[in-house]
Parts: sequence; structure tokens; C-alpha cells
Amino acid sequence: KTLNFEVSCPDGLCPGWSIILKGETPAEASKFEINFLCDRDDRIAFHLNPCFTESDIICNSYMANHWGQEERCSSFPLGIEEPFQIEIYSDNDNFHVYIDETKVMQYKHRVEDLKTITKVQVVNDVNISSLEMTKKHFY
Repeated sequence: KTLNFEVSCPDGLCPGWSIILKGETPAEASKFEINFLCDRDDRIAFHLNPCFTESDIICNSYMANHWGQEERCSSFPLGIEEPFQIEIYSDNDNFHVYIDETKVMQYKHRVEDLKTITKVQVVNDVNISSLEMTKKHFY
């Protein structure tokens, strides 16, 4: 795996933070991943894996040393060598995923203590032009 980017937020990323990734997938792209990681162990709270070979977005969590039940999103608005924007934000119940400002899915939290989710990683076939994190306020 090629680690392209990693950011840590010791106070926790969930709930309330929004991550906006802008980038483009290279010509020979097969897949890339965005992972929300827990600080104290190897848990992956949310694994988002757009897979170009299958035109599918695969989501999962890695807890207690194994992967859970896969959730797939059949909507696949990403193209090879086309710029895109992915926004992921979390409230108390779900991660919400938007691609180019259209909501494509939500993923129910499987990690109970949201404050332990402190790191975001982007790996594999993606050229990142920017990644921004903002605190969302819910009214």
C-alpha cells in the first residue's frame, strides 16, 4: 500500500468534523482508500474503498482483528483521470459520504467511542490536490 496522506487530530475527528478530499485518479487506477483510524489500536472505524475495476464503493470496519460485514454502494460517480471531490462527515450516528456534492451513502458507526477516531489516511491510486478538515456545526 502506498500511503499518500495522513492527518491526526488527537481530540477526535468524530462527530462533527468534515473531511474534503479533492483529487484525481491516475490512468491506471484500480482503487484507493480513505481510512478513519482509532488512535490506540489497529481498529479502522471506517474504510471507504472506491474500486474502479468493479465500479463499486466498498465500506467496512476493522475491529477485534477482523473485517466486519461489507457494505457496498452501487452508485459510482467517479471516473478515471477525472477530478473529483469526496466529502465525509460524521454525526453521532453515521458517516455521510458525498461525491461532488451529491450524497452517495451513509455508514452507521460501528466504533462506539467516537472520540477514539483520531486519524485519517488516504492510500493507493489517487493524486491528491487538497485535503481540508473543517468543524461542522449542526443547528
